[in-house]
Amino acid sequence: MYKKIFSVYCLLPVLLLIFSAFVNAAEVKDIRVAQQSGVTRLVFELNAEAQHRMFTLSKPDRVVLDISDSDISQAIVNNLAALSSSVLLRVRYAKRDNGVRFVLDLNQQVKAKTTELSAAGDYGPRIMVELEYGKPKTATVVKSLASISNAKRDVVVVIDPGHGGKDPGALGQYNVREKDIVLSIGKELARRLNALQGVKAVLTRSTDEYLQLRDRSRIAREANADLLISIHADAFTKASARGASVWALSLGGKTSEMGRWLAQQEQSADLVGGISLDDKDQLLAEVLLDMSMNSTIQMSLDIGAQVLSEMKGVAVLHKDTVQQAGFVVLKSPDIPSILIETGFVSNKTEAKNLSSGTYRRRLANSIAKGVEDFFTKNPPDDSYIAWRQKQKSGYTYTVSKGDTLSEIARKNGVSLGALRAANTLKNDVIWVGQKLSIPAS
Repeated sequence: MYKKIFSVYCLLPVLLLIFSAFVNAAEVKDIRVAQQSGVTRLVFELNAEAQHRMFTLSKPDRVVLDISDSDISQAIVNNLAALSSSVLLRVRYAKRDNGVRFVLDLNQQVKAKTTELSAAGDYGPRIMVELEYGKPKTATVVKSLASISNAKRDVVVVIDPGHGGKDPGALGQYNVREKDIVLSIGKELARRLNALQGVKAVLTRSTDEYLQLRDRSRIAREANADLLISIHADAFTKASARGASVWALSLGGKTSEMGRWLAQQEQSADLVGGISLDDKDQLLAEVLLDMSMNSTIQMSLDIGAQVLSEMKGVAVLHKDTVQQAGFVVLKSPDIPSILIETGFVSNKTEAKNLSSGTYRRRLANSIAKGVEDFFTKNPPDDSYIAWRQKQKSGYTYTVSKGDTLSEIARKNGVSLGALRAANTLKNDVIWVGQKLSIPAS
């Protein structure tokens, strides 16, 4: 015990040095996006001036903005996935050389330029990125990440079809390839989830491209994922092996010989959230793992159990409980993650099933149903799903400074008359700290 405490104190000087590098850094406080005819403008608002550089990349089309000696507020990070326009698919970010790199993923080529704007009025220094392109599509409402930081958000599910590109994955009976099967299932799963109100699906790949394991976890982190689902269709040394299964991460021993074998096939490096532990003190590595991953693993097991219960109506199961193994793609300390083995392409029956579009759609639907059931029962507090459930059941609202009764009614989706009636109010006079019952809508 004393050795552990001593080790933590020994780390404090190192942590102070790391944090001191950011004391004087500018911070990205807000990002706003607006679209006009043929132009999308992004404005990056800072609290201090900072140098920047911009360049473009193709195949796929991207614009990269590096802001030096800067950081980004957590509120912006949490809502980065909300930024889009008719040409802007998404905005990603990464910390880089004491600064922040933003990558703007585009759906076509653009002419890009940047302009530095000085502080003025209520605004601090700003960097404006203009994306000029051809005929505009549907107009996009101006979005400000700072203003939507408390908005009702979607539950984000990142779907990762395994392998791809130069890596075909398992090759099975009837010449089926794992990378093709899992991409088809992944796209269908994304379509099913996106059809649910309050759920947003993000694919790590939507084409036949190769992604490293680190890239898959990075995409999930940049999308602020609530869940990562990695989809596979493996082969085994024995053609008799069959059955779908759901896996979560294990920090200790694998739960089966199959788990040891599969983990060995799917990984090439031992990472935790993209950070190698090879050079870390063993005690520090254990503390990092234990503190950050235990609750995440438990949630992964719970989600996996819900998905497995739905899959058994479609597929033969290899195991009827969630299995655990050390898959690299599941090792994001703060993102619940499951890996689904949809079957074994080395088995003739399952290779035939997985070659069927009808079967793949049924399987994707069962996975989507399991995800929907879990988040309906366990929605994140700031999500639309949680808000919708409150609306159905009614709840209590505490009056804050500046609130009016009509505004409270509007924000909570009820009529002013219903709000008065639920609280037996004779007029619209309210006071700070007052508890109001919000009736079911």
